[in-house]
Amino acid sequence: MATDDDSGDLLGRADEVLGKADALLARHRANSPQRGREPPLDFPLLTDVVSQAPPDAVSKSPEPEIDVAALERDLRLQLLDLLGPELERLVEARVHGRVAAKVAEVMQRAGAELESEVRRAVREALSQVVRDEIERLKQD
Repeated sequence: MATDDDSGDLLGRADEVLGKADALLARHRANSPQRGREPPLDFPLLTDVVSQAPPDAVSKSPEPEIDVAALERDLRLQLLDLLGPELERLVEARVHGRVAAKVAEVMQRAGAELESEVRRAVREALSQVVRDEIERLKQD
């Protein structure tokens, strides 16, 4: 038979799991990109930049140095922007399924323990009432 400490421990663990899940989802939501983000109105397009440059400026310009680290960082950020909502949905679906199963398990255990405790309390109370009535009848 489980004690009050065991049921408190189970509920404490359930609260801890739910707290961690909430923190994980909040962290992913805080890092997710804003949906529908549009470039500013004065953002130049590639065709604007090319058409505004004089023809000899394009051919005479030295080759730009490529910053591989910055390019890699930008590419990662773009991928996260594109994949972020899908990753968030997948993580939330997996966490939700696991948390729901654990909550159901904890609730089932708590319900069984509560039922057992109520039955014990009723038996003890009924025994006490019968003992008191027997004593009363003996005295009469």
